[in-house]
Amino acid sequence: MKSILSLTALQLLASSSLALPLADRDIPWHITVPKNLTPGLSKRQSLPTTWDPPSNLVTPLEEVWQHQLDTYSDALGFQNYGYDQVIAGGGKINYCVRWESSQTLTAAQRDQIAAAASRSYNKWISGLAGFDGWPYDTVEVNVVGYAVSDASLLEGDTTGLDIYTTTDADGIPECDPACGRFFHQDGDYSGCAAGADRHYDESLWLTDGFSGGTGGDWGQRMGREYFMEAVESENIHIYLHEIGHTFALDDFYDWTPTGVTNFIMLAGSATEITEFDYWMVRDWWRNLKDRYDLSNTGSSTSPAESSAASSSSATAAPTTLVPVPTPTSSSLTTLLPTISAPAIPTQVAPLPGAETSSVPVAPVPTPSGTAAPQPSATTTKKPCSRPTSLPSWGNNGWGEHKWQAHPWANKRA
Repeated sequence: MKSILSLTALQLLASSSLALPLADRDIPWHITVPKNLTPGLSKRQSLPTTWDPPSNLVTPLEEVWQHQLDTYSDALGFQNYGYDQVIAGGGKINYCVRWESSQTLTAAQRDQIAAAASRSYNKWISGLAGFDGWPYDTVEVNVVGYAVSDASLLEGDTTGLDIYTTTDADGIPECDPACGRFFHQDGDYSGCAAGADRHYDESLWLTDGFSGGTGGDWGQRMGREYFMEAVESENIHIYLHEIGHTFALDDFYDWTPTGVTNFIMLAGSATEITEFDYWMVRDWWRNLKDRYDLSNTGSSTSPAESSAASSSSATAAPTTLVPVPTPTSSSLTTLLPTISAPAIPTQVAPLPGAETSSVPVAPVPTPSGTAAPQPSATTTKKPCSRPTSLPSWGNNGWGEHKWQAHPWANKRA
């Protein structure tokens, strides 16, 4: 579900009077999808590199795009979508994890979280790779810090991580706002004690006892128990759904596009990103790309530049899956998948009881890990004050805090 109102208010959305029949955290698939549900893979096909969706998806894609233009308050003017963040970061995304839990977290578990973030984020990127000038085949995903109630919850070596023990107005552990892109969309991180390179673009917020999830330009939130139980799963479907919101995709609680019944953004209908999901995110890119200067961007495929890296206009090719060991570094981890271009199997496994559909999905191989440069010591940061120049809130919001800008002022949820 796209996040609206303040994050404290998110706890009340399920019982609010926003006139929608469902909210992400109400839907049974969040807790009843079998853990051993395995997608049915068959022969693979590549997505085209130009706007040429299958004929059966043309009408529903037109319906979705028009619905977004009609219901988002400033769909094409908002400038903090996932696309904006990736382009601004030069093909890199930094995460800070908000650990809203009293449970300890081992170094090995932190490595698993970092790997899951990279794997999941790059599943969306794989649908953009090679398409219509999108400049990156993969995106580097860095976990740069943790916000915890007590630093002792982080077991093992935390060198290289920025550890925050301060809280927001609701008493919840919070990463330093001075270092957050959500609060500094102009790119000015002069107030970030960790330094501009250690800023975070998004928060991964894991909360004890939280059902379902929420997502937006600020990041994604879901239950700590759910995420950690699924952390090594190929498809953490709630997380994938919420990242979809970061890339501007809508919910479908009160309507369904013509002829499509199984896709990740239709909560409860699929456990993987499908071809329809990919065409929706491609639709956004082709309508937003003219806002960027792409002359200095390029494919991000490895920590070192490779002469074999694909250009942004290269023809899509099948994915090569390369087994790699699980990262072992307990410090800030930079993770890169090893794909060359997106590929999709021609079937998707629906949830139990869901109508079978032949919409495809695109797998992303297991990422490899390399340690990023480390600071000399772990530090505890103090939060900054509330921003002094803040955009208008409007009717509803999309952000982590109610004073942030948002594209969905007219959305009901």
